[in-house]
Amino acid sequence: MDERLIRERERLERAWQQYITSGARVPVTEDLLASWARSARTVPPERVSAPVENDADVQHAWRESRLEHASRPLLAELSALAEDGDLIVAIADAGGQLLWTSGSDRMHRLARGINFVPGGHWDESSVGTNALALALRTRQTVRVFAAEHYVQTVHDWVCYSSPIRDPRTGEVLGVLDFSTTWERSTPLGLTSTRHYAGLIEQGLGAGQGRKEGLTLHLCGPPRVTLHGRRLHLTPRQHELLAVLALCPGGLTLDAMHAHVYGDQPVSLSTLKSEISTLRTLLGGGIASRPYRLSLPVQFDGAISEAALLAGQPGRALDVYNGPLLPHSASPFLTYWREYLDAALREAVFRSRDPELLWRYALRFEDPELLLELETLLAAGDPRLPLVRARRAALGDP
Repeated sequence: MDERLIRERERLERAWQQYITSGARVPVTEDLLASWARSARTVPPERVSAPVENDADVQHAWRESRLEHASRPLLAELSALAEDGDLIVAIADAGGQLLWTSGSDRMHRLARGINFVPGGHWDESSVGTNALALALRTRQTVRVFAAEHYVQTVHDWVCYSSPIRDPRTGEVLGVLDFSTTWERSTPLGLTSTRHYAGLIEQGLGAGQGRKEGLTLHLCGPPRVTLHGRRLHLTPRQHELLAVLALCPGGLTLDAMHAHVYGDQPVSLSTLKSEISTLRTLLGGGIASRPYRLSLPVQFDGAISEAALLAGQPGRALDVYNGPLLPHSASPFLTYWREYLDAALREAVFRSRDPELLWRYALRFEDPELLLELETLLAAGDPRLPLVRARRAALGDP
């Protein structure tokens, strides 16, 4: 177990105990101290669970909310992330009431014990300091770890929350929360929560008549959709989209040329013409100076990398259907293709998870990984003879 996390937890527990017993100033941040002071006015620190509303009423409110419509395309992905990462994911309204949750079996059991369920009130005046309440108050992505929570029953948790804003008005409409137990704390929790809250905000923008966005499936057989409609593009247009998606900050014309063509004798005017044609196909969705995509993008390569960075190789494997544009000679995309291939294989191999290795082996030929899988499967596992046969077919002794 991470010694740094243990020390942080012990330090916070001492500070909390001192504050609860004496009300004295303790060595925590000013924001946390102010939240504890507000919490003390309405919440006993020994409170066991959050107040909760009738489930039928909450389900109706969720179905009718803009948050449900905006997050609907992401719910399966969030649920898979929660299951793989031993998390519970929640979406709450602007008042701090949970509207939707999904998580692993373990986290669901823990959540039910404290009413971290749809209908639960997780505003500060109901349960004291927590990430969800602080995100709504500060309008920032926040982490609340262990005894930073005011109520003692949540001291074994770490929670990451990010506000969800109306893209047009800036109004906070709700909050997205990722939670797990304290020993699984990771710096990537803040990044992931902020990322998915941003995707929900994009969905809110689409609901107001904005562009719904571009979906790029370029790892494996290429498939591109715009506003849900399939686009039939050339291999070069797939390359241009991949480069633009991997460089969201934008590129000059010269940089685009180097990324796509390398040393090939292709003129800048030819590239400009190709970009112009692609812009037309995207309904104007490519800005210039610098060149960049100007509409929301979901790109399987970026999603797979984010899952790997979050320590979720299973999620990355779900998204990754093969090498990134395998016939492309672009130097930039060649690097990314080799990088994603190697990163995913290494993550799966290091997991030593037979189920994950089996899923990988069903799709990709890899004698070394098959050998590792053979050593991990139990003697009576029906997959064992199949693994041995696959190794023999690949010429592995």
